[in-house]
Amino acid sequence: MTGAAIPSRWQIDILVYEEEYSYPVLLLQPGRPEDHRRLLGLLARAGLAAATTWEWQHGFWPLAAGCEVALAEGPAAVTVHVGGHSLTVGFEFAEPPPPWLAAARRQRQVLFVLLPPRPHAADDALIIDDVSRLVLPAERGGCLVGAIPLAGH
Repeated sequence: MTGAAIPSRWQIDILVYEEEYSYPVLLLQPGRPEDHRRLLGLLARAGLAAATTWEWQHGFWPLAAGCEVALAEGPAAVTVHVGGHSLTVGFEFAEPPPPWLAAARRQRQVLFVLLPPRPHAADDALIIDDVSRLVLPAERGGCLVGAIPLAGH
């Protein structure tokens, strides 16, 4: 949220549908249940929702009309603007990978996934080892997903 750091883990990835359509994904996993509940309410009001298995497998994500994503170059960051708040993921020593940026600009949107906190999260280097595991309904429990348009598009 604007002005307040939320202990969380984040990850960016690229989902490929039908072996040719690549979509940039931003995953966020708050560390505390209360932060997850706050974000869940804020993002649900903006249009993010739980995806069904069919929607996830076919790339039909709810459009988060109340959100937009801004890509900043210096310092490199990805910011989601929602309901008067900003959620910023910063890249302190690097920039988002060029394929991710290219997919974001080509699709003019970013797919956003809010994941619930997990007790063992601190032991894992990645939020999830493979984004494709979210195909399983059990892996999507407590998740919200949505397509967020790029600012200015």
